[in-house]
Amino acid sequence: TGGTLYGTVAVDGRDTADHPPRELADVVGVVGQDPLDGFVTDTVEEELAYAMEQLAISPTVMRKRVEETLDLLGLADLRHRALHELSGGQQQRVAIGSVLTAHPRVLVLDEPTSALDPTAAEEVLAAVTRLVHDLGVTVLLAEHRLERVVQYADRVIHLPGNGRVVSGAPSEIFTASSIAPPIVELGRAAGWSPLPLSVRDARR
Repeated sequence: TGGTLYGTVAVDGRDTADHPPRELADVVGVVGQDPLDGFVTDTVEEELAYAMEQLAISPTVMRKRVEETLDLLGLADLRHRALHELSGGQQQRVAIGSVLTAHPRVLVLDEPTSALDPTAAEEVLAAVTRLVHDLGVTVLLAEHRLERVVQYADRVIHLPGNGRVVSGAPSEIFTASSIAPPIVELGRAAGWSPLPLSVRDARR
């Protein structure tokens, strides 16, 4: 309605206007906020294999990657379980695994712990940490419950509005930020240095 579209969005040098999502699956994997909304099969093992089927990956490679992903995310005992029977944390790990089998270099997670209790959230974040350390995957995580995730972050990007972007190490961003988790606000009020990013840090 009278608007003008200009510029490009590139992912690893690939223009998104010319490359459909399936041609970007080896670069970026995206997991939405509600895992059940994204599932397209019935069982854990089928869901892990589905994306690879769409990418025409050979059956031998598919089997190998499914087994690796089941082990890495602690899902081996659930391979034949119906997806709707899983807990929220288990569903989230399956959702992560389903995009991980395409071997993306970047994993984008949209509020992966928002619907989880603290124990399930910790399990999911521990699994994500293993991906970073064991596979070298870069994880971009959007989350409003900062107290759960900030201790895992190497870098924080804050979009405060007015087109501004604030980026830096967590300790730098939260020194004066209005979005700091409660434990950081406590550290600021108490004059602690360095500022704690977690309860574990505060106890040291």
